[in-house]
Amino acid sequence: MNVPFVLVVDDYANTRAYLRALLEHEGFGIQEAGTGEKALEILSSREGRSIRAILLDLKLPNQSGIDLIAPFRSLCPQAPIIIMTAHASVPTAVSAIQKGAFHYLEKPLAEEELLTTLQRAMAIGAPEERPFRTTESDMDLVGPTMEKMMERLRKAASHAFPVLITGESGTGKEMVARTIHQFSARSGEPFVAVNTGAISRDLIASELFGHEKGAFTGALERKIGWFEAAGRGTLFLDEIGTMDLPVQVALLRVIESRSFSRVGGTVPISFSARILCATNEDLEEMMRDGRFREDLFYRLNVHAIRLPPLRQRTEEIGLLAVHFLREALGVTGDAPEIRLSEEARRSLEKYPWPGNIRELKNAMIAVSIEHGPEIRSSALPVIPPDWLPESVQHSPSLREEAFEPEPRTLKENERDQIRKILLETGGNKAQAARILGISRKSLYAKLREYGLGDVPGPGKDPFGPD
Repeated sequence: MNVPFVLVVDDYANTRAYLRALLEHEGFGIQEAGTGEKALEILSSREGRSIRAILLDLKLPNQSGIDLIAPFRSLCPQAPIIIMTAHASVPTAVSAIQKGAFHYLEKPLAEEELLTTLQRAMAIGAPEERPFRTTESDMDLVGPTMEKMMERLRKAASHAFPVLITGESGTGKEMVARTIHQFSARSGEPFVAVNTGAISRDLIASELFGHEKGAFTGALERKIGWFEAAGRGTLFLDEIGTMDLPVQVALLRVIESRSFSRVGGTVPISFSARILCATNEDLEEMMRDGRFREDLFYRLNVHAIRLPPLRQRTEEIGLLAVHFLREALGVTGDAPEIRLSEEARRSLEKYPWPGNIRELKNAMIAVSIEHGPEIRSSALPVIPPDWLPESVQHSPSLREEAFEPEPRTLKENERDQIRKILLETGGNKAQAARILGISRKSLYAKLREYGLGDVPGPGKDPFGPD
């Protein structure tokens, strides 16, 4: 199995040791450098050919990480560069993104954010590695559903109107946004992705629009926001359903006037980037509840793209599974074909995949880690069902099918389906309603009708015995 190598460039030995322990535990190989000179030496050597990503500290002894972006990209064009920076250096980090860095992470580093960003960077590649030819791989375009989707994305890329991308968590909404950007005339400009749901309500205006020095307590210097960082490229706002109404008003104003001001500032700044948005919320229901502005919805919903959940692509799950497994193993087109046994394919198709594409990809990565040597040593590898994760082998749908004694009424089936989905979502009624294709109001009515009661939380069957 090919181990993906990461080059860690940081002058603090403790930081390098921490990142080595974390990343090696996650299956990465590590090269490390305490100076820019050492990093350039590694990238110029034979070891540099195996580097898949670079974690670069913004402030190094006698050198700025920004000055290293160009030579790093020249020596190792296949490796995306992720900047690591203290909060006070965020404006400079935004500038680094405009110069070709993939993303930046604030110190102290959050492990989950670091790993997610690193995996996303490796999947997408460095700027030079993202021409049109790589988009189909990036989009995991396997099967007729995604082939049709590709045509829709090409059409979305042909104009500059806002696009609203909807779908459940894990269906690939950010990848769709990146693909639209890559196909558009703005592909050479920045693509800035912002998860609005991960930003504190107190800071979201500052993060989006920036702020002037002294605008509020702790604003020690001017900060460039994401709207400004996007330049003439694409601004992707994920989880827009989490935005408070005052931020929605500000966003509407920017769309209408094509300008904004930093927090604490009065000078209008021209905004020319294209806006793409995504959500797994039901915005129309939120409008009815008064939680999302109707005028903003119609401004954003000029071109709507809905991504289907994986359970609605049953015929493509086997193809996707093999695709992800080959990808995880680093298998080339000349390698022996990998096949699923009939039992394994049925198990994959019957599992509901609440985490969608992301969960399937992770499941295949787990198979590659556990059984990689066996797959590689076989002349015609066939994946048996007992190699799949336990949750897939023993999914609720398989158990219910195996022990169903006799035909049931529609109401009995509906009650059990609602119960199963609530259990899978850990009692999250909003998510359960989306999966079931009904409003939350309708779900609450069904819960009362069937006497299902409330759900205390994940990991517990609220309908079983006390």
